[in-house]
Amino acid sequence: MQTSLEVARDRVVGVLLGLFAMWLIFDRWWSVPAVRELKETFISNLRLLAQFAREPFSKDLKAATARRFALGDTINSNLDKVRALADGVLLEFGRTRARDLAMRSLIRRAQPQMRVLFIMQIAEWKYRAQLPGFELPEPIANELREFNHQLAESLDVMADRMEDRSRGQRQKLHEACTRLGRTIHTNRREEASERRFDALILLGRKIESSVLYLGNEI
Repeated sequence: MQTSLEVARDRVVGVLLGLFAMWLIFDRWWSVPAVRELKETFISNLRLLAQFAREPFSKDLKAATARRFALGDTINSNLDKVRALADGVLLEFGRTRARDLAMRSLIRRAQPQMRVLFIMQIAEWKYRAQLPGFELPEPIANELREFNHQLAESLDVMADRMEDRSRGQRQKLHEACTRLGRTIHTNRREEASERRFDALILLGRKIESSVLYLGNEI
């Protein structure tokens, strides 16, 4: 019968040493506060949505579609990551807890609107890519590109503001949306098939409304 406690003692000491090492390395030396990662991921999503607004870059429909799905998957993953990190902020304590919780509250309020904006951008991408059934006359296509340029600029300005890097004044998204609607009304025909442009006008207004909400929150 083994009566020595040396083996059990060594195992307990080894476990305690391992736990101490993990605490020291992952919690003290290489730790990243959840609120910092939350903010960085949220800012990254703003920039990704701005990038999505500038798509498609390629005239090759197959390549543009593949890039749209890849970028969309990244945005979706980041939106889910933000939700998980927001829960993690509640478990952290310290002198900056009140400020961290305020940042968490701001981001949680903005999250649903960012998802809505992303869904509307996916629907509007079909017009930008000129998919069959969503072809646009050249004047309308030009105004749509300008609208999305202003959308991307507005999202980048929000990201800069979150990083405390103010850059210029509020972008002229409203004017671009108004010009887009005016151009559609001027160039559309009265056939039933052309009434699909009503959906594009509605998308533009809804996107503008979402960006205005996000701008007021951020």
